Amino acid sequence: MEFELKCIVVGVGAAIAGAAAHYVYATYLWPNRHKTYTWIYTLRDHKKLGEPCKTDIVLDRDGYSLGYSYKYKCAAWASYVISKGSIGIDVERSDEFYADPDLPEKHRVQPDAFRNTGYDKGHLAPSAAIDFSRIANLQTFAMSNIALQRPKLNRQAWGSLESTIRGWTHTKGGKLYIVTGPLYDDNPEQINDIPVPKSFYKVVYSFKHQRSIGFILPNENTKASQLWDYAMPVKNVEKETGYTFFKALSKNEQKTIKADLDIAWWKG
Repeated sequence: MEFELKCIVVGVGAAIAGAAAHYVYATYLWPNRHKTYTWIYTLRDHKKLGEPCKTDIVLDRDGYSLGYSYKYKCAAWASYVISKGSIGIDVERSDEFYADPDLPEKHRVQPDAFRNTGYDKGHLAPSAAIDFSRIANLQTFAMSNIALQRPKLNRQAWGSLESTIRGWTHTKGGKLYIVTGPLYDDNPEQINDIPVPKSFYKVVYSFKHQRSIGFILPNENTKASQLWDYAMPVKNVEKETGYTFFKALSKNEQKTIKADLDIAWWKG
């Protein structure tokens, strides 16, 4: 009898401990799971495949890297690695743009410089894709990561492209490497001493499938329905920009991957 009583006590104790553990997991750990493992994403090398061009200063952030041009007061390129696990994590976003303190003061752009210009503050490394932590997301609002962008482009075609890329982390799987930035005319229009881009490029590489695709979208009121009209092989983006993407790949890999454009595969 005594032995059976001990077994009952042990069983009840185990049940209580299990229920308590489940409560703690369900109430505190699972809802806040992004806080326990997302530090892994801060270790990613967002310049893993190389810098596409020389710039005045390179800044490495938790969720992206960028090369900044003092001449254009904007990043010439921003690169970032995303995956299914690193996007779509529900963190509070501040939406507070700020002058980048990591730049020399005379080369910083203030958020008010875009006010009443008729242009949006267009993200290069996107807020919606870099939200695995509040700090990482806040860093996307540094003005070094922002460009003068036409409202309809920002809210339609550009936004559609960013959403499509996020979707590829689910449909294609594996990690994606993205490089993006503005392009300029020889004598660009200036607003508040900031050159206005003529267009924006974006190139995407799938590590898992070793495939790439490029886009150059004019800085005009470009509709989301027009997005695929601007798809092209990465080698075409290189011709337009003068940059070299995916330098860390072998010469043979670069030649094959950057020449290929299988729109049906990317759309599928």
